Amino acid sequence: MLILLTAACKKNNTTPTPTPLPQPTTCDTCLPPITTNGAGTFGCRVNGKVWLPQGGSFQPGVYADLFGNQIGIGGYNDTRVDYVSIWLNPIYDTCYYKFPKYDLITARGQYIANRYYITDSLRTGYIHFSRVDFKQGVFSGTFAFDTYSYDKNDTIHVTDGRFDIHK
Repeated sequence: MLILLTAACKKNNTTPTPTPLPQPTTCDTCLPPITTNGAGTFGCRVNGKVWLPQGGSFQPGVYADLFGNQIGIGGYNDTRVDYVSIWLNPIYDTCYYKFPKYDLITARGQYIANRYYITDSLRTGYIHFSRVDFKQGVFSGTFAFDTYSYDKNDTIHVTDGRFDIHK
């Protein structure tokens, strides 16, 4: 009987396989991190649900449009065909801007999806630029606003917004 036990117990000289470390995954329930290095990110919550841009063949997913000291920052989702954007004029440096603001020529937040939703005197918002670099073309910050559709008497809440765009 002793001979059978030693024959059954065989030494294993192989090295055990290490357990792999968990890898971060991309999910469409996560917002991008708040950064200031021109990472090309944009995201927010629209009525509490995560909204992320997704570019297509005709439209980039994230953009910053400059016209002198006017800036338009936004994202486009080709799959759902909707936009989230903010327009301000003039902008010169990092700052906290509340809108609508009547000393700004242009100051609005908008959401477009089958309807045009825009900020007004009752539905307001803010954008906080943490980086404004016209020379390098990098614009970063956070935002939130409420928009209104006059034809539907409907309000859209845009919250937890963040962007880090390299023009």
